[in-house]
Amino acid sequence: MKYVQLNNTDLNVSRICLGTAGFGDKLGQEKSFEILDAFVRAGGNFIDTANVYCKWLEGHGNCSEQIIGKWLKESGMQGKVIVATKGAHYSFEDPGRSRVNKEDIRMDLDESCRTLGKDEMDFYWLHRDDQEKLVEEIVDILEDLQKEGRIRYFGFSNYRTDRLKMLDKCLKERKKEGVAAVSNQWSLAGINPGGNTNPDPTLVEFSKEEYKWHCETGAASVPFSSTALGFFSKLEKAGQTGTLPESMKKAYWNETNLRTYQKLLKLQKETGYSLQALSLAYFFNQPFQAVPVTGVSNLMQLKDALDACEIDMQPELFGGWVTAGGDQ
Repeated sequence: MKYVQLNNTDLNVSRICLGTAGFGDKLGQEKSFEILDAFVRAGGNFIDTANVYCKWLEGHGNCSEQIIGKWLKESGMQGKVIVATKGAHYSFEDPGRSRVNKEDIRMDLDESCRTLGKDEMDFYWLHRDDQEKLVEEIVDILEDLQKEGRIRYFGFSNYRTDRLKMLDKCLKERKKEGVAAVSNQWSLAGINPGGNTNPDPTLVEFSKEEYKWHCETGAASVPFSSTALGFFSKLEKAGQTGTLPESMKKAYWNETNLRTYQKLLKLQKETGYSLQALSLAYFFNQPFQAVPVTGVSNLMQLKDALDACEIDMQPELFGGWVTAGGDQ
């Protein structure tokens, strides 16, 4: 396993981050433990979760954090892996009310720390933005939590580029290094306008403008949905016959992605790696740090993700919508 020191932190994280949104939802505790064990045996040490994961299921709490907290205790891995969690997601009971405020952020963090068995969170993401709130107020809340020893580092998930620019400026005016990392939706496959498979309007898709901002600032990207739900692998299985699910065709069927698919097939023939592994390897040699979050539902999918960590190729070989041909 190869590691990178995450931008503006002292955290040495594995090349990929294990996503756990399915823990407690699609995957039970036994299967989740199996995946976590295999991930750390292979050298993985960066785990992503969120206080809201599973709360979309009626009668469920923060199941992903609960499973990870139990695994950390039983496996003896507490303090040996880096856990990033998120707070300030809107409530499913009242989605119109912003929770980007001191009280709700502290409430989410308190629950996450109790569940994960931590006094201080390794990395803390704000999961949603409130564009009505001054960035200075948001930074105040996060810096107070740092001073209190509740979080080591923080970043922003589902924040638009204009807001990231303001946050970065605010931090630098306070003599800080700037935004450490951002987690928005990015994969090698560009999303068709209005076609996102997740209809949540508060999700922020990566853009060419954000790509340029990362290049200028050096802020790390820790993208979610980093394999586009396995679009290229599913396209391979479908043989381009049009048998993809309609939601996936609506999201990803376009000329740019089909050209990228042909390039991936060529790289697969040359290297022997799966399309899934190659689509993750796309992130590793960007002009800025990119550590993709990838969720898996079985050990075979995990093997593809781990295989990706051994691939070193320049992004230009993959094509893709960010640097050429896309409309995003």
